[in-house]
Amino acid sequence: MENLVSNIPVIQNRNPANARRILNNSVGLNAVNDPADVLQIQNYLKALGYPVQNNGSIANSQTDNTIISILNFQANNNIQVTGIINPNDQTYNTLKQLNSASISLTEEVDESLHQPFITNSFIFRRNAGNANTLNVIFEGDSWLDYPVPRVLDLYDTITDRNQRLNLNCLHLAKFGETTSQMYADRANFVQYISGYRIDRIYFSGGGNDVFPQLGRILNAGVTLFDASFFTDTAKLNELKSMSSGDSLYQKCIRYKRYLNTATFDAALFNTVNLNRIFTVIMRNYLGFGSIINTHATPNTIFYMHTYDYPLFKLGVRPSIIGVDLPLGPWIKPVFDRLGITDEILKAYIIIRLLDKFYALLLQIKNHFNYYGYRFQCRIIDYRGLLNSSEYWRDEIHPNSVGARRLSTRVNF
Repeated sequence: MENLVSNIPVIQNRNPANARRILNNSVGLNAVNDPADVLQIQNYLKALGYPVQNNGSIANSQTDNTIISILNFQANNNIQVTGIINPNDQTYNTLKQLNSASISLTEEVDESLHQPFITNSFIFRRNAGNANTLNVIFEGDSWLDYPVPRVLDLYDTITDRNQRLNLNCLHLAKFGETTSQMYADRANFVQYISGYRIDRIYFSGGGNDVFPQLGRILNAGVTLFDASFFTDTAKLNELKSMSSGDSLYQKCIRYKRYLNTATFDAALFNTVNLNRIFTVIMRNYLGFGSIINTHATPNTIFYMHTYDYPLFKLGVRPSIIGVDLPLGPWIKPVFDRLGITDEILKAYIIIRLLDKFYALLLQIKNHFNYYGYRFQCRIIDYRGLLNSSEYWRDEIHPNSVGARRLSTRVNF
């Protein structure tokens, strides 16, 4: 999905209670911008998850949130990008149409208990020869296979969001698997990609390689965020003046460009161990890439994704009906053992580690391109999207709302 600016839409509730049915004047960049019409458009956009304020006002600038959301909505729906909405034009009619649709997935719907493989594979095989289907393999970890009922994962929300494409999906993901375990258990993947036309592969892997190994990745002895780690003293003092919580973590993400990465990395990360872990991940990704390359066509697209920064619910374990499951947490215990209590230091360890993982995925993609692999490769970058505790289920997994938010970046 291409966006003109960084604000990404999120589907939350497609039935805005306060949206009016008739738009009388133009709304947007250099438009008439009658407050009542602006409020209607803001209600529509916010109901689709765009980050706007329902205030009935617009500042005629490219940085106004409503205008940014209009621009992104037009780009995301293949509408001519003008930044303006007129009565009964294509943008307005599309907004009304989307808002009249009902959400097909809710957290009360037990969608995360995916079909058993024998049933899922039978349905996939039955439909795979249909020229009108888009055949998709999902392989990966708990971001595609969250083990708690009634919590939507990315598999649920991506397939729901793209159902207009007549998807025919094979679900191979298993929660808790490392990329090495996925590769060792590749028999079904090989069987189906070699035996059927596969149009898309969505792959989620690496989190279980990295986070359980955090104790080996971090150096001991650094417990406070040193001033030498930052290039802007005023910005660092601003962070230090804030208490822990969402606002601090959000600002740490925004200020990551002021991190002196060379100094920080040298102090915090055991480079030898981290490189070993990343080398294993890369080897397994390239192994899957070789399998795909053998059977793919130039129309096959291989999707890899980053994880988002798990800053907002450190120490929270997966649970069901209020009872903690014997899973995790993976990050906070390591910080506790190393004596790391500085919230800024915690934040930048996580931010930097996830940014390094993105660089690893980029290296993998460049490998595919350089050596002329036949399939297309795309990286879905989720970093910074789940920027509030309201989007996280536990320490490292999004909740249903977060999964819907992530799925807006996936367009098959």
